[in-house]
Amino acid sequence: MHLYQVKGIPDDKVELLEMTSDGNVKIRSLKNNQVFETTQLAFEMAFEGLGYVDVNFEKAKEQAKVNKITQTEIDEILEKSQMEIMEPFGKCTIVAVKLQNGFIITESNVCLDPESYNKELGIQICVERIKNRIWELESYKQQSLLAE
Repeated sequence: MHLYQVKGIPDDKVELLEMTSDGNVKIRSLKNNQVFETTQLAFEMAFEGLGYVDVNFEKAKEQAKVNKITQTEIDEILEKSQMEIMEPFGKCTIVAVKLQNGFIITESNVCLDPESYNKELGIQICVERIKNRIWELESYKQQSLLAE
């Protein structure tokens, strides 16, 4: 596949599909998969070549999927994890989650007054914080995969 980028915009890449003898050029945007036709002169003025690249489309599709994290995936990660809940001192909730890979995330919530301590609310707050941490970890993992 012959790849080109818009001059001065490295993130905007296109694939050269066809260049006809009458001076027309057909290209496909890698951003949105749209096909465009232009003149050879306009093409040469707007794009610079990146050369020939052998692209494994199956791998590209997988990477596109990797780049998306959904709430459902985060919930599934949490469901497949082990969770322990502790209540030290009658006004503190600690939630520890051991992810499938063995990584442990802990969060805590403390109430000032033991009389107004609510275990269920403490668990809910800790679990939401843990979900946010899982989002961060999964985002980091996906970014690392894309950088390879």
